Amino acid sequence: MEFPDAKTFFCPQNYQTTSSHYSFPSGFGVGDSHLVLSPKSVAYVENYFRPLIRKEVEAKINAHFNVSTDQSCSNSSTSREGVLGEDRAVVIVGGGRLRKENQQQLKLRFTNKVPSTIYTVNDVEAENGEELRVELFDVVNDRIIDVTHPLSSARIEVVVLDREFNDEEAITQSDFNRSVVPQRLGERPLLVGGHKRFRLENGVYSITDLSFTRNSSRCRTKKIRLGLRVINDSNNNNYPTIGHAVSNPFRVKDHRGQLNQKRHPPKGEDEVWRLEGIGRNGEYHKRLTSHGILYVDDFLKAYQKDSRSLRKWLGNRVSDKKWKSMVKHAHEYVPITNTIVPTFDPPTSFQLGFSN
Repeated sequence: MEFPDAKTFFCPQNYQTTSSHYSFPSGFGVGDSHLVLSPKSVAYVENYFRPLIRKEVEAKINAHFNVSTDQSCSNSSTSREGVLGEDRAVVIVGGGRLRKENQQQLKLRFTNKVPSTIYTVNDVEAENGEELRVELFDVVNDRIIDVTHPLSSARIEVVVLDREFNDEEAITQSDFNRSVVPQRLGERPLLVGGHKRFRLENGVYSITDLSFTRNSSRCRTKKIRLGLRVINDSNNNNYPTIGHAVSNPFRVKDHRGQLNQKRHPPKGEDEVWRLEGIGRNGEYHKRLTSHGILYVDDFLKAYQKDSRSLRKWLGNRVSDKKWKSMVKHAHEYVPITNTIVPTFDPPTSFQLGFSN
């Protein structure tokens, strides 16, 4: 039996395909049930099938990752190598280069915002007291990663970032890593809690056990951000780079200052000094309490009854600007209207009358 030369077997352009079935070059008999191949013939067969399999594998991977394929017919060796670059993922399979340009396929993100000011010791929460939620997002399909995906339970690390970012979408991995606040020698970590590291649950997670040990006054802009990044392990080595997440900037203050914090909106049972323009144990506070105005609810009732008298109790030195600030802040409080349910009291006694 004669075989075509090695070049005929190797290059895909020299074979024909019909409905995904490949025809062998002339001179290669496949109908003989008693065909016995010598070691040299086996080598030819391997060289023949190798590019066919490579082409099919690359086509399947190209369709899965939605990336461009650079075909090469000159490299006869089979290789498989994963390369994770700084800003893009490159996977090389059998001479075909799969390149993911610019946009990452999977990206971590916060689904709500951190308040503009938070306090040490207190658990980190989102705005309106909600739990801070994160998710691993499938950018290509515009949805949360599927629960069956291996990375839906990826391990995540929360870090603190000290840097201003003009464009959060353009932050490279190097920029992210350089912005991480390191732990100072001899000091407690800036961020503590059981949720500094966690594992996603079906692609999402709620952070509830995280707090700061000191304020952000040492930082360059006095503000910091939270960052999320995937902890490298065997589960994600075979996947493209997963984009990090960066929160909105916020300031961390000492929890002792929270005692004098103004509330927006105030509650009816808040002490009256919680209103804007009224300092705790200050002149206005003392004047109001001397007239029985102890709480925000008292302030509102007095204002509705006789606003002129209320302002007079504050003294002649209160400015129009400060007075309007107090009143505006007080009116942020919306009292809960009690629903009155009518009741019916049955008679305590009754008489029965019978007619003859």
